[in-house]
Amino acid sequence: MKSGRLYFTFVWSLVCFFSSAQPPQSRPNIILIIGDDMRYDSFEPNGGPAWFDSPAINRIADEGANFKDYFCVYSLCTPGRGAMLTGLYPHGNGAIDNNSPYYSYLPTIANILDSTGYHTAMIGKYHAYFKPQPGWDYWMARSKLGGSYMDLEFNINGESKIIEGHVTQIIGDSSVKIISTIDTPFLVMIGHQAPHQPALPLPEDSGIYGNEEMPVPSLAKYNKNYPSYLYEEAPLLTEENLAMSIQAYFECVKDIDGNIADIFNTLEERGILDNTILIFTADNGMMNGEHYLNGKGFPYEPSIRLPMFIRYPGWFAPNTVVDVPIGLNVDVAPTILDAAGIDQEPYHFHGLSLHKLATGELSRSRMMYENIKLADESGDSGKPSIRSIRSKYYKYNWYRCSEQTEEFFDLIKDPDESKNLILDPEYAALIVTYRHTLDSLRSALHDTLAADSVVKPCHLVKGREIKGMYVVDNPIPLLDLGTNPFIDRLIVNFMVASPEPVQINIYNALGQVLISNRLKNVNEGTLSSTVFDTKNLPGGIYLVEIIQGVNRRCEFAIRE
Repeated sequence: MKSGRLYFTFVWSLVCFFSSAQPPQSRPNIILIIGDDMRYDSFEPNGGPAWFDSPAINRIADEGANFKDYFCVYSLCTPGRGAMLTGLYPHGNGAIDNNSPYYSYLPTIANILDSTGYHTAMIGKYHAYFKPQPGWDYWMARSKLGGSYMDLEFNINGESKIIEGHVTQIIGDSSVKIISTIDTPFLVMIGHQAPHQPALPLPEDSGIYGNEEMPVPSLAKYNKNYPSYLYEEAPLLTEENLAMSIQAYFECVKDIDGNIADIFNTLEERGILDNTILIFTADNGMMNGEHYLNGKGFPYEPSIRLPMFIRYPGWFAPNTVVDVPIGLNVDVAPTILDAAGIDQEPYHFHGLSLHKLATGELSRSRMMYENIKLADESGDSGKPSIRSIRSKYYKYNWYRCSEQTEEFFDLIKDPDESKNLILDPEYAALIVTYRHTLDSLRSALHDTLAADSVVKPCHLVKGREIKGMYVVDNPIPLLDLGTNPFIDRLIVNFMVASPEPVQINIYNALGQVLISNRLKNVNEGTLSSTVFDTKNLPGGIYLVEIIQGVNRRCEFAIRE
């Protein structure tokens, strides 16, 4: 990464803080690099776009190991990072949402390694805490507040200060300075804010993928046997807006790749590359419009599946692919202790060493996922508590709803999780087995958090499967049904394409117009919404049509 400016106020402190002397050492150095909201399928080793070039990140996988089935146990920032630091599930470490840090009395990779002679440094996003935490010899944490990329507040060894510039540049420059001077053996954790949305790449990378076709998924919603809460607060998604955010996402990941290239150069200059473990991963994944869902916290694959690349010649030959045992983010702590030669038994981790999983010394054929909702949670989004069990072949999702709400997916036949098989009699016996297995895993992991008892008013929507499609030459940019299926009212959200009046019609199966509304006062380029009273409509399938000038768009709606 090319530095656009020098940060004398804190770079000098980095140089002074660590001696450059290098005593003989056999224990490996460890560098843990974490991206924020970064998807598994972004990178070439995992089938990423052919036009996206991340040579430094790919080098970690190409010269080491790529864990293909690697997941977070809770898809959210603080829970994800807490799981890596403590080796425990969020229900066991206290980091059960973004406002709850892990219990301060718990041992972490920092204080464990610090107590055994490692030199430790943390740079970037920690999220759980802003002030220095036990075990870190050097501490440079980005403020928890705000999502901006520019001119952020950092806590540097207990002193807060605003550092001007782009956060990726600041974290990148600081991490390279640390790695160039810190005594060995060392543990350095680098928490990038990128590519968290709204993503803002460095100026030199902004727009570099403007001519590429972005991997925007189908925005088709679930229409049968899905949890009712999914679309109660659904965002307004368009292919155009998603393409813009995905482009900025990749440009931000490119920025991280530049930082990692500099780290490689620094390790090679010091002659310690092959005695350093490089671990590259993310705190959680992200839905980018799949099934018309956006964000994290969902139990679906784009939200929970993560990249995990490890380079360490002492463990892995080049181009090692690990795709049999399931790896988890709670495995990071035991993996680091395994590398450092530290006994893990006293810490009772939920996780396992990824090295021992890769060699077959240990095994894991299934994993539990959780999303926790407390009784006193404020600002709740309406999502229920979730527990899932995933194997190589199937996934079972359980939701704490007022009515029985479950999902079951055949991941071999349906890797996109498009068809919920929970009511399919062919899978009934297997579903019973997975229910019992989930109960057993919860018991084994001591998942007994008393406060996680909120029952949300949600249910399984057993809508009719819709066959057919309308093809429109000049569609209005957006037609979104706020609640589908609907009951007593139907909300129609739309983008106003021109200053002309908007006509909205609702048809029955015979093609008869049952409800019609003409909106004359509309503002071009704005999002608008109108609500129809549908108490008198019988259950069934209806067609919603929106017309503005020569533009026309249709979507099916289900009245329960």
